[in-house]
Formats: sequence, structure tokens, C-alpha cells
Amino acid sequence: MWELIAIPALTGAVALWFGKNTSSEEHQVVQKIFEQYHISIKNGKDNQYPQLVRECKSTKQIKLIYRTPLALEEKTLRTLQQILSVTLDQEVNVSFKKWLVIEISKNKMPSYVPYQDVPYRKGWVVPLGKNRQGWHFHHFDHTPHTTISGTTRFGKTVMMKVMMTYLTEHHPQDVQFIIIDLKGGLEFDRYKNLQQVQRIASDPIETLYTLKQVQKDMTERMQRFKDKGWSNIIDTPLKQRLFILIDEAAQLTPEKFMDKAQKNNLAQCQSILSEIARIGGALGVRLVYGTQYPTSNVLNGSIKQNADLKVSFRLGSDYASKVAIDAYGAETLPSDIKGRALIKTHEVKEVQVPYLNHEEIWKRIGGYEVAKQTVVPNETGEDYVRLG
Repeated sequence: MWELIAIPALTGAVALWFGKNTSSEEHQVVQKIFEQYHISIKNGKDNQYPQLVRECKSTKQIKLIYRTPLALEEKTLRTLQQILSVTLDQEVNVSFKKWLVIEISKNKMPSYVPYQDVPYRKGWVVPLGKNRQGWHFHHFDHTPHTTISGTTRFGKTVMMKVMMTYLTEHHPQDVQFIIIDLKGGLEFDRYKNLQQVQRIASDPIETLYTLKQVQKDMTERMQRFKDKGWSNIIDTPLKQRLFILIDEAAQLTPEKFMDKAQKNNLAQCQSILSEIARIGGALGVRLVYGTQYPTSNVLNGSIKQNADLKVSFRLGSDYASKVAIDAYGAETLPSDIKGRALIKTHEVKEVQVPYLNHEEIWKRIGGYEVAKQTVVPNETGEDYVRLG
């Protein structure tokens, strides 16, 4: 028996089950699965199953809408989606918002999307990926922060590079990056001389120096906003945006084996990042917070709550998926397709993230490379470039 959760607002609907009869093959398959997996409630001696009330067909999809007085658990919805996808050999999406909605797509989900196919969009947007409905973008002026989770080698770092490349191509004079590459700088150090890159920090000590300067600059900018009567950068003439990309934020989590100084440094990093998440958005600072292993310690409450866009590539457990995107599903993403991700705002969508390699990145934005002096940060961070 599948677990069901009662919804008080719908308890009176048990006696109101009605629907439109249909002989469509898809509905018949869904009905058989309801019966086989006991997706029903007992009404005396009879089993009552979700009843079809509407079937919508188009050239792209079939949508089946069912009435049910009980809501299926999120885990049940994901499992039902998997069973239907395999049984029908089609892309299926299952959701519940008062109605049980089953969408069966006639288009296949792409398993590879080249970056060169990404269309142009105006504004502070980045491509998230493509699915059977088309392209999906994120607008950073609407939602300034995002978290990206995922097991290594499934696409998390590539997605950050896609963001960096797209923003540089479309806002070369106005975008600035601080990149915290806690894989020792292996992924992003080669881009340190781009004019859009203020600094690349590759270890926790450099990260703390860098974040302290960002904090100082935000304080100064906040005072400027107060003096001008501004509350949000989108309502000002300021065009510049600062993006802080963090690749492998778990390295900033204090561990038991660390000495007091190390723990203190990392705690300061976490505190400043929380402050950036809380107030940085209005000041033009955008945080992209990536980690392989999402836990409540790595994704602290302030960062998670202020990152309304959550992205996850494949994860190893349903618990990790729940922490990463507040929903199950990342643990069921295919293990043989790189770049497949779930994007979560008010709903969860599955997409194929565009792919590009270093050679294409450099072909597109390498022309912005400039000569820079190598500096070593001191405790005050005075060597650091300001926001502007």
C-alpha cells in the first residue's frame, strides 16, 4: 500500500468523485498502475482510485488530470513518475496541487545540449538548460542567489563555467567575478587574467581575506544607497553586478579535527557568506554557492533560505536531495547522463544543462584577457579591487 497523506480541505470530496470516461491508451496504462501499486483508498469493501476528470492532448504532450481526496506523498509521486516513464517509454512528469496531474510528453528529453545552441536573452540572465518544453533561464536581478549541488563529474562546475561565459559574453563591461575555487584553483585559475575576474581564491585563508573585503565594500555601498535613498540596485542607474562563484563550499565547513584557528577562520567565512546572502542581493552582489555534498552544515539556513533558485545534479541519497532542493528526485537522476539536473523555484523541473569545454570558453571570452599584477592578500585586504 502506498502511503497517502490526508488533506483536510479535500476530505469532503470523497463522495464527489466524477470524471470523463476515456479509452486512451495512456489513461488505461495509468489506471492499471494505480491498481497494481494500490494507489487507492478504502470505501467500505471497495477500492476507490484517482478518477480522471480531464484529458488534454496537443502535438507535444498529453495531460491527464485526476481527482483524489488524498494527496500522494512527494516520494510516491517521484516513484510513480519513474514507473510511468519506464512503462510508457516517454518523458513523464507527475505533480499534485489539489489535482493529481500526469503529463506525458511526446518529445524526448535531450541527453546532450551544446552551449552554441543557447539562445540570446536580454538582462542579467543565464541558461539553466533545455528540456522537452524548451529552454529555461534564470534572471539574477529577480532572484539574486542560487545553490548548486551534485556529485562530482555530473556537471556542477560546468554549469558555473556556463554562467561565467554567458554573463561575460553579454555584459563584458558590467559583470565582475570573484571566484572561490576550493579545488585548489584547478578549475578556474586559468581565467584569473580576464578583466571581468577580480580575484580567484583557492584555499580557505585566501577566501577569508577576499570575503572580508567584500563585506567592507558592501558596508560602504550600503551607506551610499542610504545617502541616495536607494533600496535595491535594480532601481538605480548602477549597471555593475558582482558574482561570487564558490566551487566546493564544503571546504569552508569546520571539522572536529581542525585546530581552533582553522575553525575560527572557516566560521568567519560562513558568517560573511550568510551576510552576503541576506543583504548582498539588494546591493548588486549575486552568490552562486556550489557543493558536492549538501548537508545542513554545508548549506546553512541563511544561505539556503535566501537562494530561491536551487539546482541539483545527481546525488547519492534522497536525504541529500531533500537538503539540496527541498524535494526528492536528485537521487533518481540517470547515472549515465552527465549534465542532467533538477531546477527548483516554486516547482521542480528536469533539464539538460548546456555543455562547453575550456577551448570553447577561451574562444568566446579569451579576448578579455589582460595583464595583471600578482598580489598576495594581507590581513586587511587592502590589495583587493573594490566593487566600483
